[in-house]
Amino acid sequence: MKSFARVMLLALGVACLLSLTGRGTHAQSSNYADLKAVSPQDIKDLIAANKGKVVFLNFFATYCVPCHTEFPDIEKLQSKYKDQLQVIEVSMNDKTDSAEKAELAKYLQEQKPPFTVYIASSTDDDYYKSVDPRWAAQGEGLPMTTIYEKDGKEAHFYQKALSLADMEHDVTPLFAAK
Repeated sequence: MKSFARVMLLALGVACLLSLTGRGTHAQSSNYADLKAVSPQDIKDLIAANKGKVVFLNFFATYCVPCHTEFPDIEKLQSKYKDQLQVIEVSMNDKTDSAEKAELAKYLQEQKPPFTVYIASSTDDDYYKSVDPRWAAQGEGLPMTTIYEKDGKEAHFYQKALSLADMEHDVTPLFAAK
């Protein structure tokens, strides 16, 4: 019994040390309540800044049920192809609504995505039209994904939830392109 107690005490000590040094499972915590707001131009700049990588641009919201299904697969995609792929994730939660912002912060704290999440600077119709006119024409549904080749040229557009298999089917051929 004494050896069990020693092992438990040692494990507790190691866990405390890891938390103090910033290592361990929760080391990447972030203040999700203060996400950077992005305009349509900011999004274009982010895509341009990632030339040389395939870009997976996704719009979601915490109130979107299909987005909850898709989000973990996007996390897996980014983790699996992190050297060749950049996910740009934009929340369409209303940044002026404190309840929506709190819900978003809680969701992201639970998910701990391996990519930066931004919040849309606006949720009005002009924002949707400026991001992509097809989006506005199709009723502003979520999720919405656009996949870009390494040179920044659009390769795929979807206004539906994608599975990990769907995502991989679209992005993996783009990795080989020059």
